[in-house]
Amino acid sequence: MSADTAKLAHEALAAYGLPDDCELHLLKHRENSVFAFEHDGVDYVLRLHRQGYHSDAELHQELEFVRALETRGVRVPRFLPTVSGDHFTVVGRAHPAGLHQVDLQHFIVNDGNFGDEHSAFHGSAEVDPEDFGRLGELIAEVHNATVASGFSVEDGRPRWDAEGLVGGTALWGDPLLAVSTAPGCAETTRQTLAEATVLIRRTLDDYGQKPHRFGPIHADLTPENVLRTAEGLVLIDFDDFAAGWHLFDLATALYFYTRHPRAKDFHQALFAGYQKHRRLEAADFAAFPALLVARGLTYLGWAADRRGEPAAEFHLGEVLPHLLDLARTLLASSAASPDPSPDTTTASPDFSPDTTTASPDFSPDTTTASPDFSPDTTTASPDFSPDPATANPDSTGARE
Repeated sequence: MSADTAKLAHEALAAYGLPDDCELHLLKHRENSVFAFEHDGVDYVLRLHRQGYHSDAELHQELEFVRALETRGVRVPRFLPTVSGDHFTVVGRAHPAGLHQVDLQHFIVNDGNFGDEHSAFHGSAEVDPEDFGRLGELIAEVHNATVASGFSVEDGRPRWDAEGLVGGTALWGDPLLAVSTAPGCAETTRQTLAEATVLIRRTLDDYGQKPHRFGPIHADLTPENVLRTAEGLVLIDFDDFAAGWHLFDLATALYFYTRHPRAKDFHQALFAGYQKHRRLEAADFAAFPALLVARGLTYLGWAADRRGEPAAEFHLGEVLPHLLDLARTLLASSAASPDPSPDTTTASPDFSPDTTTASPDFSPDTTTASPDFSPDTTTASPDFSPDPATANPDSTGARE
């Protein structure tokens, strides 16, 4: 924790009627700096936001969205207003670091989160299908609450639409730029991802933005942002909340687990939990593989501006070969099926590894300096085709 960060965090306490000498403990420093502290027997969490990431109006709407979910019974953080009734305060007016937004919430007593990106990707995360079933229910509750409340995202806020995901002005940056700087990355890799991007845009254009498919979403539903508590799972960190496809939240929840030995079980449980509260249509299953690959591409765009940081190198050195395999499968599936509509008698697409073979190892070869981006011909690539063994609860187009 830098001295500047600590000083700015302490400066914010007075706005909430708290003494500025509370002892702050850094919980996380990534996009934001997150601190925990206690005062008079009450535990709090303070977020010092990254400078310039959101305007005051955007942060105000984020916190309004979380409060709207809370009023409808969704398990989310409880934010506290300042003594003047504002959603957040701004500090740093006399500090060389400049202006920073700060909000305050109650600390959520928890038993840890849903894992982390690394353990999920490497298959060591200790989660059960039942966990994913509960997560699917929570995601559906979020989407139902947004529809029922009529909450809408202001036009000025960035959108997780096709342009925001993989377009030339993608919200998290150009994924192909990151690929061009990845060590050992051949031009064929860039070409494959470019072709996948074209297919993704075409698929999402066909999918459309009907209100029951597209609206306010969390947009960053990674394992770290799901807490386990005695009352159930709690969804935190709405920093990237915006309008987008509901399926994008499901794709984010699954993305890092697509190499896990139990990926197929997790996928089926997540969708089953979700459909307890929100029915999915045939068009949803058809669009999901494209959104899954789009999720991976957004992380490459994010990594492009952060070369050298551990998280960025993880995506470029370890995850990229797996994403490339998913993209190849998506392209092959499209080429093999001119008619994109799935069999409406079957369940959602199966992108899990073939459990009859060892799952591919996409970790860098320690005997060489750069990763191998060629496809693994000894194992089957993830299968996006519907699973004929299970029936979809409702793919007739009916919905709640």
